[in-house]
Amino acid sequence: MAGLAERGRGNPPWTARMQAALAAAACVGLPPCAAQPPLSDTALLAATCATCHGPGGRPPAGGASIPALRGQHAARLLRRLQALQEHRDPSATVMPQLLQGLDEAQLRALAQWFSRPGPR
Repeated sequence: MAGLAERGRGNPPWTARMQAALAAAACVGLPPCAAQPPLSDTALLAATCATCHGPGGRPPAGGASIPALRGQHAARLLRRLQALQEHRDPSATVMPQLLQGLDEAQLRALAQWFSRPGPR
């Protein structure tokens, strides 16, 4: 045991530099910290909707106040998303805030995603 403690106290100065170099080398080639999937990934965007609207756009039983998204017409969904994003629905709660930052292409992609039949 004493040998381990003594070894830790007497590290030569190059040891710290070597450790820093090894840590830097390990990070080479890694993506920057903002290595999140791009928001253009429709599956990722749709997964966010599942928190309230349920998996695949079908709300859980008893969620009568939360509309189902799956199976609706894409044009209708797009109009609804645009209205919510533009604060044109006074009864909307969190949807205007959730849709901020999404562009038109992302809204269209979400509308298309949920309008398709079948499992997600």
